[in-house]
Amino acid sequence: LRLAVMANRTQKGFLTQHGKDPQYLITRIVKQKIWDSRFWKEVCFALTAETAVDVAAKLQYIGFTYGGTRKPTPFMCVMQKLLQIQPDPTVVKLYLDQKEYK
Repeated sequence: LRLAVMANRTQKGFLTQHGKDPQYLITRIVKQKIWDSRFWKEVCFALTAETAVDVAAKLQYIGFTYGGTRKPTPFMCVMQKLLQIQPDPTVVKLYLDQKEYK
């Protein structure tokens, strides 16, 4: 249990959003559903800034939650990971400007 809690924390030295941890932009219930999802455990758990963009480029749709149990979409899982690791804005802009991913 301790390993899972530590792995879901924001990186040290993070930039605050509205004076708080950026992961608080997503509600606690949705965060817990993201951390319990299969996509998070299999794909997002060990992502870095470079690999997160590659995973994001392969997503086929964006969304919040779906289904009767309100499962989080892969997009939400990747977004949660990006809030957690906070990649450098220049790296994100570099990936956004590439024609390959559009």
